[in-house]
Parts: sequence; structure tokens; C-alpha cells
Amino acid sequence: MDRSGKAEILQELTDKFAQAKSLTFCEYKGLRVKAVNALRRECRNAGLEYVVAKNTLILLALPENLREKARPILAGTTSVTVDSADGVSGPKVLMKFAKDHPFLKPKAGVLDNVILSADQVDALSKIPSREELLSRMLGSIQSPAQNILGCVNAVPTKLVGLLQAYCEKLEKAAA
Repeated sequence: MDRSGKAEILQELTDKFAQAKSLTFCEYKGLRVKAVNALRRECRNAGLEYVVAKNTLILLALPENLREKARPILAGTTSVTVDSADGVSGPKVLMKFAKDHPFLKPKAGVLDNVILSADQVDALSKIPSREELLSRMLGSIQSPAQNILGCVNAVPTKLVGLLQAYCEKLEKAAA
């Protein structure tokens, strides 16, 4: 590849990395082409982008304040998952995929211009999604109202049960 081609790829990577909420770096050595295509498909479905590029281009595309910290991470085969949506989807998709494909090994990540270790990327992947957090919050908000409604409905229900039992007692006494 000539210099102009590399410059074009570098500019494209720089733009993607600048817009990303999070980046996840993985080692993919030994992963079959079929599995890489499946991973790309899963990433695309989740609104992510899976990029394979030379380590030097990835390093130059990162913001300057992260380059020295990221240099040790970018050794061997490296792929990057670019998450421009919420910052959590990338690690979630990769860690889920890595469970079934042991050759895919998360190396590190970047979230809010902070380098994360592989363990931190794993922890980030276990955070509930935004929708799940909203549904939990809604359930917490509805819970007191449901408890009050249950208490209010319990009194008439018990009164009806008491009157029915008294009626049955009277019927048995009359018979």
C-alpha cells in the first residue's frame, strides 16, 4: 500500500476513533474467517464497527494522550471494535462472542479517554443495558403504588371472605 492509501486509512480511523464512545482492542489470532465474518455481522447488528488494521495505524489514529499508554497493548494481531452508541455495547458483543470462540481475546479498551484493562472490559460488559436499567427504575417507581393498591384491595376482599364464611356457617346451622 502506498503512502496516500495509508494516509486515507489513517484519516478514516482517526475520525471513527474521535466519534467513538468506547474502543475495545482484541487479539484474534487463530480465529477462522467464518468466525470473523460472524463477528462482523454481530457487530453490525449491534451498531458497532469491527476494524482490523496495522498496529501503527491504530496507534496513530488514537488521541495523542493515549498513544504511549496504548503502545504495549498494540502488539501482535489487533482488531478494534468501535462503539459510537453507548460505550457498553462493544464490550458486551465481544465478550459474548469470545465465550464461544476462545481465539478472540480482549486485550484492553478505551472509555472516556481512559485505557481499560481486559478485566475492566469484562466488567464493563456485565453492566446492564440502558433499557434494562430504565425498566428496573420504572419497576421501583411502580412498586410503592402497587403495594398501596394491594393493601386497599385487601380489606374488602377479606370482608367478603368473612361474610361468605359466616353465610356458610348459618346455612350449616339451618340444615
